[in-house]
Amino acid sequence: MKQFASRITQNHLWRSLIVVGGLVLAILSISVPHLLAQQAVVVNLEFDYIRQGSLGVVTLSGSDVVGGVATALGRTYPFFPTSKGYASLVTAPLDQKIQDYPLTVTIMTRSGATAHWDGTLKVASGEFVAETPYILPSDKLFLLADQIQKSEDEKLISTYSMVTPAHYWEGTFSPPVNGAFTAPFGSWRIYNGGIRSRHTGQDFRAVSGTPVLASANGRVALSQPLDIHGESVIIDHGWGIFTEYSHMTTRFVVPGQFVLQGDILGLSGTTGRSTGPHVHWEVAVNGIWVNPITFLQTKLPN
Repeated sequence: MKQFASRITQNHLWRSLIVVGGLVLAILSISVPHLLAQQAVVVNLEFDYIRQGSLGVVTLSGSDVVGGVATALGRTYPFFPTSKGYASLVTAPLDQKIQDYPLTVTIMTRSGATAHWDGTLKVASGEFVAETPYILPSDKLFLLADQIQKSEDEKLISTYSMVTPAHYWEGTFSPPVNGAFTAPFGSWRIYNGGIRSRHTGQDFRAVSGTPVLASANGRVALSQPLDIHGESVIIDHGWGIFTEYSHMTTRFVVPGQFVLQGDILGLSGTTGRSTGPHVHWEVAVNGIWVNPITFLQTKLPN
């Protein structure tokens, strides 16, 4: 059994597991559709690996399935209902060690019985880079204080860690502005010759006053000035997915407001710990910052 599952992985085929009568059979689901009628359960890992600061989708289906949870990297990820079954979004933090980790899926059935599948989650390099050093003006040097950074990170993670079961977005997400990429996600930064930090979003070039657009439908979870991120808006898209829009000069939305993809959230600027006009766009899933660009490339279930 293990050897067969290993061969599937090595050939980079679509990995599937079918649970029948408590037994786990590793097969290609597309080759045996007749087995699915026997209250089979199919678990799909829709990735070969997850990079540091990225996510992967695990899907679950079967006529007797009513939910489940995935456990990996010391965290538990819920499954949400989709048009084809259930899906879970598994995330790897920026600083997750590069190696293989156990991944367990606990499957809940209509009869009240549970089944378990144990697999492997491979975490690969996020391929992060070091940026050219930054020089903050004297009136912003106080923003390099450790306590300010810690306090703001805690506030953001507290917001990002909320999980709304509702599914707000439709289709695919879009960037907040039509501008060139500048500072990339996860990069190492040095400020004024000594302070080192990580970049938790993707920057876009935008002159001051550029409309900043909602990347997808969602509810405003935060709209306020922050010390480091400046004038900021955070949108809850459901399923533990959040986007943040920072360093704006003006905000047009309030907490609790429902926005549609493409709605104007505010105008770009250089508030907070910024050295010039731009849009800082963050994406967090399950309370973990993920690469916004690879997030845009991830096929999310509907």
